[in-house]
Amino acid sequence: MYPEETITLDCPSCKVAISQPLSWFRETYSTCPHCGGGLAASQFAAQLDAIEAAFDDAVEEMVRGEPSPGGCCCNKK
Repeated sequence: MYPEETITLDCPSCKVAISQPLSWFRETYSTCPHCGGGLAASQFAAQLDAIEAAFDDAVEEMVRGEPSPGGCCCNKK
């Protein structure tokens, strides 16, 4: 089993960066480790969906051995 990816997102209340595993941000309710403010999963949903899509694209690129469409220009012919 691989360790879960740690991501960093800003607290909506105090704006301080929170570095936690992705699943921590998906919890229904958590508390900011800096200000103690309540955090709901819905506050991070759009950002987490984009991050997970980027992870999936990176995995697909590794499996296929080529960049995803619209990806990096490094492999241009």
